[in-house]
Amino acid sequence: MKKTLLFIIISFIVSFSWGQNIDDNRISFSFTQYPLINIEEDFRTYEIRVEHGYEQSNQDSLTLLEAKKEQYARTYTEYKQRRDQIEIAYLKRLAEWQKRENANSTTQTPPPNPKPKPPVYPTPPDYSSILNPILSSSFTDASTNQVINIEGFKKGLGGSILTVDIQAIRNIRITMKKSGSGAKTKYKYTCEYQLPIVVRFETPTNGVVLEETVLQNTQSYQMKKYKSQYEFDVYWLQNKEQFYRELEAYARRRALNEVNTFLNDQLGYVVKTRSTEIYAVKRFKGYDYSDFNHAHATTVTALQKVGNDMEHESAIDDLEKALKEWQAILYESTPSDKKARVNKKVTAVVRCNIAEILFWLNRFEEVRTEVNLAENSGVMKAKNHARAVKNFYEDQERRWYVFH
Repeated sequence: MKKTLLFIIISFIVSFSWGQNIDDNRISFSFTQYPLINIEEDFRTYEIRVEHGYEQSNQDSLTLLEAKKEQYARTYTEYKQRRDQIEIAYLKRLAEWQKRENANSTTQTPPPNPKPKPPVYPTPPDYSSILNPILSSSFTDASTNQVINIEGFKKGLGGSILTVDIQAIRNIRITMKKSGSGAKTKYKYTCEYQLPIVVRFETPTNGVVLEETVLQNTQSYQMKKYKSQYEFDVYWLQNKEQFYRELEAYARRRALNEVNTFLNDQLGYVVKTRSTEIYAVKRFKGYDYSDFNHAHATTVTALQKVGNDMEHESAIDDLEKALKEWQAILYESTPSDKKARVNKKVTAVVRCNIAEILFWLNRFEEVRTEVNLAENSGVMKAKNHARAVKNFYEDQERRWYVFH
């Protein structure tokens, strides 16, 4: 038993020691992301036109209110007519009863003359359910212009037109979640709502090239916590309209920021920061890894130049040089021998480095090959890396082909 345990410990130590020869080096560099829709350079001047869809919603709410009032008036008239009919019939019965009562007053032994029981009246319609709607407040065009800014474009007349239609908040729902117990019990309230905004971008030559309703899904707005549900009820009675205004301001800010992000994703030339690992190797079994360090330095230098221009032209020479250095290292690959200088684990992470370089050289088929080899290498670090970069590579490749 002791020998078995000792063997397991030694095996773990050996495995751990050879498994620690990879040096993670996260680097960050900038690049300009291609949009998903190519707008001709002549039409990258745009005018923002704001439509106030919430005004129609306000009018609809007022029209609905008037319809409810009219319905109430009709219902109340019908109710009053029915009630009056019942009341008149009851009063007539009372009149007959009273006549008999007066006639019997001179009789020593009057016959029974029970007083008619009051009738059952219909329930009157409830006017308290007809509430004045809280209407959307006005929103200035300038407020939209301050938030919307498509990178790589400029604002002005005579070019493209961006229409932003501000809708009204809808489907508001307050939810409560209880937490804690005893004196530490809390009641947390959340407001769910929807505030969609319709955006449309059109150019003089191609007409509408983008039309989308942003934020159709349900959003949430965090409210306060209370020690009692009744504290919230007091707040709600006193501050319902004020809360609506605060919610509206928050929701509009958030919605316009989402619209700006969406437009830049679809149309803009956004400078982004890419953060990824470029792997090197620590000292292992006395091997010389100076070529790894040199290839790593060459790669970092090349990637730092990627953001200098849209097509990465200033980085191409350094990227090609770095690629050759990593490929030369890969010629030594001996995946079957974990004690080798370029063993299975080292081979897998070198492929991750090569994939990154090939990507910025726009050699996408080769990128897919290297990523698949890394993902299926059996090396967890490389597998996780490959899975992490796949979506980025695929998205950026799709954007690149819009222009090439």
